[in-house]
Amino acid sequence: MQLWEEAARISILGTEVYAFGLYAAAGAAAAVLALCLFIRKRGLPKGTGSLASVLCILLGAFCSRLAFCLMNFELGGLMPLSGWLRITGGGWSMMGLIGGVLLGAWLTARITGQKPGVLLDAAALALPLFITLERIGERYIPEFDISRNLDSEWLANSFLAVRDEYDAYIATYRIAAACAAVLFVILLIRAVRKRRRDGNLCVAFLILFGAGAIIMESLRYDLFLSISFVGLQHVTALLVLCAGVIAAAVRCRQGKTGLRRAALIMLPIAGGIGLALEFALDRSTINKFLIYAVMIAVMLTPALMGLRLTEEE
Repeated sequence: MQLWEEAARISILGTEVYAFGLYAAAGAAAAVLALCLFIRKRGLPKGTGSLASVLCILLGAFCSRLAFCLMNFELGGLMPLSGWLRITGGGWSMMGLIGGVLLGAWLTARITGQKPGVLLDAAALALPLFITLERIGERYIPEFDISRNLDSEWLANSFLAVRDEYDAYIATYRIAAACAAVLFVILLIRAVRKRRRDGNLCVAFLILFGAGAIIMESLRYDLFLSISFVGLQHVTALLVLCAGVIAAAVRCRQGKTGLRRAALIMLPIAGGIGLALEFALDRSTINKFLIYAVMIAVMLTPALMGLRLTEEE
């Protein structure tokens, strides 16, 4: 990712601002608004939203930076520990941010003596708003969040593609932003349609975001946070999906023994097939559209099973 002095800037009413930072700040503001409205709607004590907002922002930023430095062996290993906390160079991890935000919600519950389910649900509903605007802002980071070079001419000429002097690539940040917006709508509908067990909205977020992020991380090919052909963000996305499905299976109190067992069995199968398909993308001549169709079907299977387990009022 670009260093501070190289970051893209835009002018707003004559004032020059960092473009990516502006979108990230707007996303954070939208997320805080959603978080506080959800908490107010659920009737939690005054001040809970403010405390949750502060802890989620601080821990989200800290864990995002920490995860990036731990997973980026080239940059993180070369920087002194004091450099890990400098925001003027290097990058951030979305998976680390999600973990930090959820940790902030859980700590808020512990500090205020409340059950964590409602606060985790509030954080889960707010996160897609931030992700949507942050992904849109990634358009100002050159050579970041793009796909392999495109073989398909119609894709190369579509609105999804970006070009440089050599080739055309899918701007995966556009797809990721659209998916995050859809995820927010799905979670909002689940939040208002029926009163479900506290915490199930957060579980649904983990399942849906994890499954979607696996596909998005497979599409992108900017070689950030990767070992050989395996992206570490790809691996953490699979862990997020696993965490969501396992939580859904553990929390389900209405029997469904067969469905729980099938969902848990499907997780390692999906992981193994996903790894094989990721290998095939670069080391085989199999049509990439076919590979991604199979990958989507494989990842959706445990995800849909997990969501079914959360259908408990």
